[in-house]
Amino acid sequence: MPVYGVEKYIEECAESLFAQSFDDLEYIFVDDCTPDGSIAVLEDVLSRYPHRKHQVRIIHHEHNRGLGAARKTAFDAAKGEFLLHVDSDDYLPVDAVQRLVDAQQRTDADIVSGSFQYHFPDGSLQKASFADLDRKLTLRLFLTQNTIPYNIWARLIRKSLFTDHAISAIEGVNYAEDYALTSRLLLSAERTEYVDDVVYVYRMDSVTGTFHQEKRHHIESMLKANEVVYQFFRDNDKAGQYSFALELGMMNTRYRALAAGLTRAEITALCSYKPRRWLFRACHTLFAHKPTRSLLRYAYLAIKWCYKRRLHYHS
Repeated sequence: MPVYGVEKYIEECAESLFAQSFDDLEYIFVDDCTPDGSIAVLEDVLSRYPHRKHQVRIIHHEHNRGLGAARKTAFDAAKGEFLLHVDSDDYLPVDAVQRLVDAQQRTDADIVSGSFQYHFPDGSLQKASFADLDRKLTLRLFLTQNTIPYNIWARLIRKSLFTDHAISAIEGVNYAEDYALTSRLLLSAERTEYVDDVVYVYRMDSVTGTFHQEKRHHIESMLKANEVVYQFFRDNDKAGQYSFALELGMMNTRYRALAAGLTRAEITALCSYKPRRWLFRACHTLFAHKPTRSLLRYAYLAIKWCYKRRLHYHS
């Protein structure tokens, strides 16, 4: 769990972790030089759960390095066979880990995903479930972008899936880093399972939950994340079964970068993807310019609508 600027939320989060009904856990918190009292609050909560103290490690970065680096630090320190990522402004139901572990032991899946709830500012909760999606459909919808969440949290993931396929969080990729991780993991997994129980509560009233205004450095991070995904799928999706979805998502990425003010040269420097299919080549040639970039957005939405119809998915 990365910790930065979450003094308001970390008490509820930590209590939900230490109160888990599943006992055989290792907790790794990475203090990314948080400027507030988050770590003091965390330590206070831990003092109420003395039986958990021997399971907890708090690792301190010497300077702020960002979310990607914090996730990598935690991964490198982890000793468990499976990993569960948690953001420090969210929280878990008390039986979340047990439900995920039970499903993994029953199926021997590499990734077990669960349903989650959105926690809105007025205190209301709304469940999000994707139990009807298999791995291939989920991955295609990930790659098209802006279709279903590609969260790294609410998933129990076999650690060897990372190490065997050279997958890791990347320092400097702090925006869309979950997209870069989850899509590569799903491509590499041999078996996945879904638990239609709520195993995670995602706050919409927190720093990450309201993190939607894209600034230049966010877009640059997004382009780096897309470059990682593009290279990974180019090297590992030999049959090209996800190539159309990938190109469609890259079309959206190009539009967002242009809309944020990046030049075509700047985009290419961060993401080497070049359209291969004639449809995407034509769209990029005709619309990837400042006067016509809004048409690129409409083209993306139209092609995505047709593609989702073909996949028989209706959100």
